[in-house]
Amino acid sequence: MTPDVNVLVSAYRADHPHHLLARRWLDETLRMAANGRASLILLGMVLTGFIRVTTHPKVFRETDALPEVNAFVDSLLGCTGVHFQAQGAAWPDLRELCLKQQLTGNLVSDAWIAATVMQSGETLCTFDKDFARLLPSEQLILLKH
Repeated sequence: MTPDVNVLVSAYRADHPHHLLARRWLDETLRMAANGRASLILLGMVLTGFIRVTTHPKVFRETDALPEVNAFVDSLLGCTGVHFQAQGAAWPDLRELCLKQQLTGNLVSDAWIAATVMQSGETLCTFDKDFARLLPSEQLILLKH
């Protein structure tokens, strides 16, 4: 399983309207990973987006302190069955996705996540409906809020 930025932000911030749903998903996935029934892959781009959003004053009136945000990421990375995956090798898939669907702007970041998920054979968990056009249904969990 691979969470999108919006799932990590929702799971982290207790004041987020989707906090309980995202937190339940994350906690259950962490339990499954610890028991060897699943893996949790954290993409470098997703972690970067998580840090960017939670510390950005134009997104949240009360931003999160960088040390606490990094501590949350470190705590996830320290869990059994959780792995960090840097991007890089997904370039051919990203290029093809962008050209085929004429993706620009914010969808390019989503395409990078989708390309990495496709290449790794993982499943993405997100609230973002845009991924329905980027990933095959068997590689997508779309949380409904």
